[in-house]
Amino acid sequence: MGMTAPETSAPAAHDGDLALLRSAAAGDRAAFHALVDRHSKDLFRVALSLSRNRSDAEDVLQETFVGAYRGLSQFSARSSVKTWLTQICVRQAAKQWNRSRRTREAVAIDAEGGATAGGQPLARPSREIDADRRMDLMAVIETLPEEHRQVILLREVQGLSYDDIARTLGVPQGTVESRLHRARAGLKQRLKGYGA
Repeated sequence: MGMTAPETSAPAAHDGDLALLRSAAAGDRAAFHALVDRHSKDLFRVALSLSRNRSDAEDVLQETFVGAYRGLSQFSARSSVKTWLTQICVRQAAKQWNRSRRTREAVAIDAEGGATAGGQPLARPSREIDADRRMDLMAVIETLPEEHRQVILLREVQGLSYDDIARTLGVPQGTVESRLHRARAGLKQRLKGYGA
């Protein structure tokens, strides 16, 4: 008897999401807010892993729920509500990343010593240096084709399983594995000599 509960809990959660989504699509705002409450924490983690900073991730999360609200009537139930929301989040993060590309390219970085005060280099805290390295790596990841960038971020940054990535992107698991292999090879090639 105790062994049947775990088997039914995941479908029950899925059914609960589906019921909430259908109610929200029929105009029930409280149902939509319940979906937001249920999934915002996990979606924020995805958004944060795909964004440059917390503020950008918050924008991505907001746009995810705006997009979901607009698309309630178009949900086809071919995947779980959570997977559908994650797909929207990934697309919104990609849009946000592309929008901010011009800003990133406009920032001049002094390779010699960073910012100066009175001609003397300012000491940069290690946290800032780590953030710069992460941003540099994200800039390299940005040069990968879209489908490779998505799988590398979802696997290496977000830590999703191959199965979860396949469901999120709506592709077979074998496709995820081959894209990830090519993404890692492309990243390795681009990082050759980096920081030398």
